[in-house]
Parts: sequence; structure tokens; C-alpha cells
Amino acid sequence: MLSEEARRAVMDEAIAANQRFKTLIEELYWDKGLSLNTLSKFLNISNVALYWWMKCKLNIKVRDRITASQLASTKHAKRDFDGSDVEKLATWFLAHTDGSVIRNYQQVEVILMTPDPYLALLFKEVFGKYGYVGVAPHRNDKGEYMWELWILLPLRSYWWLLERRTPTHIDSNEKLYSALNITVDAEGSLCARSHKGRATEFKVVLYNEKVYVVEPLYGALKQHGYRVHLYTTPKGKATNYGRSNNDYYYITVCAKAHVKRLLENVEPVLPHKRLKVYLIKSALRDPSKPVYWSAIEPVYSEGEAVYKEVLRESKQISKSLYERWRTLTGKRGRKQITYTQCEEERNELRAEAWRALEALKMKYDERFKELEKRIEAYFRAQKPLKRYEVCFNFLEFIMLSVVMDVFYPVYCRLPVLLI
Repeated sequence: MLSEEARRAVMDEAIAANQRFKTLIEELYWDKGLSLNTLSKFLNISNVALYWWMKCKLNIKVRDRITASQLASTKHAKRDFDGSDVEKLATWFLAHTDGSVIRNYQQVEVILMTPDPYLALLFKEVFGKYGYVGVAPHRNDKGEYMWELWILLPLRSYWWLLERRTPTHIDSNEKLYSALNITVDAEGSLCARSHKGRATEFKVVLYNEKVYVVEPLYGALKQHGYRVHLYTTPKGKATNYGRSNNDYYYITVCAKAHVKRLLENVEPVLPHKRLKVYLIKSALRDPSKPVYWSAIEPVYSEGEAVYKEVLRESKQISKSLYERWRTLTGKRGRKQITYTQCEEERNELRAEAWRALEALKMKYDERFKELEKRIEAYFRAQKPLKRYEVCFNFLEFIMLSVVMDVFYPVYCRLPVLLI
């Protein structure tokens, strides 16, 4: 239970007894989060005696009543935010892009609804270090199955998640690309499509209905020299996903050189987006040359098909667990089981859901890696021109131009001379 450093200090007889006792109390009370009541039972002394020792003898700060009340009513331990500005920015963007944030009394609740197992595991990775991340199968109003994830965090340390502005300015490359990594994973689109029959058009699009999320990214990209455009889809307009209930904003990067530069600095976590980044970067090794759609369409389409397969299997698993979750809720409503039994079975279902998500990730990771190897093999076979070949082609062009300058006027006058 104790850290190695605290254990050595407590066991060191050369240190005064009061100092060793103070180290023990501080470790258990502040670092491990034990309440005064739990600690007094652990030490087999009364609450009053322990409180007096901490305040008067050992000079240890005691929690205020609100914090102590929150700790007493909390099932799972929570940790105050102690990350860097870069980590704070990435956390804020994940909460406000694909997730939602609300205040729940003296706590901040972050919720994410998604059928994507990779995005669910990313949410757990980002927020799991600060508290307990819950998961449950969910069915929305349209009858679609997905995963609901949530975390409750203390308001005093995570109040900035509720703000409708970024917690820190995006004033460095590290901050910009950290925010873009999360945004591309959550609500970004990496597009490659046939343009005018043969050539391929590439585009990076960042969507969101919250203007306060889009505008900071747009401004930062402009400041870093990217050619970007900000568009708005008005409320009620028909889209590929139906009519929008709110105004929708999206940033686009279309110029090949700028798409290439952007993707060289972005590192998505979701494998289907990482695959697209790798494919587009490989295709744009030389942005001045055209990329034919027939060359990349097979791998691009197969990546899209694998991702659809991931979502389909994830929804099937969510559906099967949802039926069991609903049955359990019905039993509790009819008082066929106690609250404790219901919570125990729900915890088992949550653990099963996490295992299923991890299993899906392991299963499809290999498929995406195989596609990456195919892309690498294809573009490795297309070796760029060597320097002397480039020089030779350039000299040929110069000589041809000279010949044309000399003989073309004679060729044009030839009919006149023959007459």
C-alpha cells in the first residue's frame, strides 16, 4: 500500500518516531486518499485523537468538509489533474469534439457515445489515469447500438473542462499537433477520391458543431502557414447524414503540399485513420506529380471495408450485452434482486465489455498492419528518379525547346514556300 520511499522512511529507526508517524499519515491520507474515519480504524484510535494529532502535533493539513464529503460518497478514487498544458489541451479537445461535458453537482462528468472500439479505448487511455472510466452498452433513439463511456472528476481540479474556450493558447507546434491528433481521431476525416476520372484529390477535414472548438484550430493553422478554409453548414440543411439540427462548422485543407505537411506532423491513434495518413503521405512523396486513383483505390477501399467490419462486429457485441443489461435492470425494478447483487452483475458486464473491446482491437490490429505493409511494398517498388536521370531529362527538354524554336517557324512557312 505504501510507496517504496515512504516505506523506507517509516521503517528507518534513525528517524524520530513523530516524523516517521507523520510520513505514514501523509502517505495514507493525502497520497492514497484514505478518509479520517478509515485511517482511525486502520490505526485503532478514535477520530478525535487522530484529528488532534494531525492538527496539533504533526502539523498535517486536513481536508475541508466539502472535499471530505465528496471523498466519503465516492466509490472510486480520483486524482487531481497534474499534467502539462499539452496534455490538458488534448484532454479538453477529446471531451469537446466527440464527447460532451456537464456539471454533476461538485463533479465534472465527461460522456462519450461511440460504436468504435478504438475510440472507446482511447477515451479510457486518456481519462483512465485520473479516475474510474465506466462503460455500458447503449441503444439510441434510432435503434443503433453503441458504447456509452463516462467518468466523474472533481470540480475543483477539472473546472476548465466546462469552459467554452481552450484551457491554454495554442501557441506552439507541440500544442497544435497534440490537439490535432485528438481532433483527427475523434471527428476528423482524411479523404482521397477520384477527381476528373483519373487523378486523386486529397483533403483533410475537421468537423464540429461547436464553433468554440473549431475557431482556435483554424486560427492556429493559419498562423502556422497552412492554407485552410472554414465553412459553415446552416441548421436544417440536408447532408449525407440527414438534416443538421445545429449549425455545423468544418475546416478543410486541400492543397497537396499543405496536406502532406500536415500529415507529416499528425499521428492518429485509431488504426484506420493511421492507415489513411500513411497512404496519403506515401502517395504525396512528390506533391507536384499526379497520383492516379487506380493506384491507391484498392488499398483505400479495403481499409474502409475493414473499418466497417470493425463497427459491425462492435455493434453486435453491444447488442448482446445490452439485452442482458436491460434484463438485469428489469429484475432490479421488480425487486427480484437487491441493489448490491445488481451492482455486482453490472460490474461483471462492464468487465466483459472491456474484454470484448480489447479482443476486437487485438483481432483487427493485424488486419490494419497487413494493409500498411502492402502500402509500403507498393510505394517502395515505385522508386523516384535518380539525380542524373533528372538532369538528363532536363537537358532533353532544353534541346527539344531549341530545336522547336529553330524549325517550327520554317515548318509553318513550308506551305507558302511550296506555292
